[in-house]
Amino acid sequence: MTVQKVQVAHIFAIARHALPDRVLELDQETYPQDFGFVDGGVPALAFDRFSIDLADEDTLENFYLEQTNTDTRFIQFTSGPAILSARSIDFGDIRLLQVSGEGRHLWTDTMLAREWRFAIMVSANGSPRIGQSGISGTTAHLLRPGETAELFTNGRYKTLEVTFAEELPKKLGWNCRGGQTSDVPEGAARNLAAIAREGFSAALNDEFGDWSLDTRSKLIDTLEIALQPWAPPKNHDSDLLSRGARADLLRKARRLLQDNDNNFCISVEALAKEIGVSKRSIFQAFQQEYGIGPRRFREIVRLNALRASLYRSEPDNSSVTNLANDHGFSELGRMAGKYRSLFGELPSETLKRPRQRWLN
Repeated sequence: MTVQKVQVAHIFAIARHALPDRVLELDQETYPQDFGFVDGGVPALAFDRFSIDLADEDTLENFYLEQTNTDTRFIQFTSGPAILSARSIDFGDIRLLQVSGEGRHLWTDTMLAREWRFAIMVSANGSPRIGQSGISGTTAHLLRPGETAELFTNGRYKTLEVTFAEELPKKLGWNCRGGQTSDVPEGAARNLAAIAREGFSAALNDEFGDWSLDTRSKLIDTLEIALQPWAPPKNHDSDLLSRGARADLLRKARRLLQDNDNNFCISVEALAKEIGVSKRSIFQAFQQEYGIGPRRFREIVRLNALRASLYRSEPDNSSVTNLANDHGFSELGRMAGKYRSLFGELPSETLKRPRQRWLN
């Protein structure tokens, strides 16, 4: 077998080999659906590493068909063996793929039906090109169903590709138009690379569960920003807000997100409608001011509120489960992982910590 799976870092790896489908179902968390992103949180998750001999044309084509839903053709100009290294995380309707190789290669990709592919060159030598256009660190490529593109490399290269079901842009209102190639905001390109590093590192360390929902949500938030160059202009709403307008937007958004009656279920769409701006303006404002999207901001607000409740509660009269439920957390395992990542301790440790009192 030419494709060599180097490691499958999943707690259910043994079970996967016994199943006809390599994607395993995971439990779903309800509040991301309420917040207006994707249905049910993380519907599926798998992690794989691959080493591919590019001389095996059939295996290469099957690999890209499975990973990115593209019909891929490859021509090698340099002498010697050519090996492609890849690793991927599959969340069901969105997949993250990192590919590394070396050599003078010509790739021709045709996107098949039902999926889109967003790709960015993380690093490269030898002046790579998409068609006749050069590629910089912020050059991104969007391939939609039925479209074909050519990538030419001439040295070491590493790409980051996000493939997602075409239903996702429809759900989130991503009305992308225009050509295939554009420069994306530098922060979005940098954040995508950071999300990939964190996600693959967690997967390699068998840390599935605690990080998966957070990684997927960050990926969607950042992809929304990265796809801005393809969004059609809106005459009724300026997305490029002044500093004062952005501050006013954030002040109103924070009030709504921090309202205990709303912060468990309000969606970005409802938030934008209440404030009177576009969803894109909401995302831009949070990214520019805090470096995170509104969903992550709301999650941090809830975690901070939970921490305050844990700290002021008496361990003998309270439980982490009840307090977490009061703050809208239904999946305690994932909540505990996010809580520990943010505060450096588990919720149970906060609850049991000795209370400090001001002394006169």
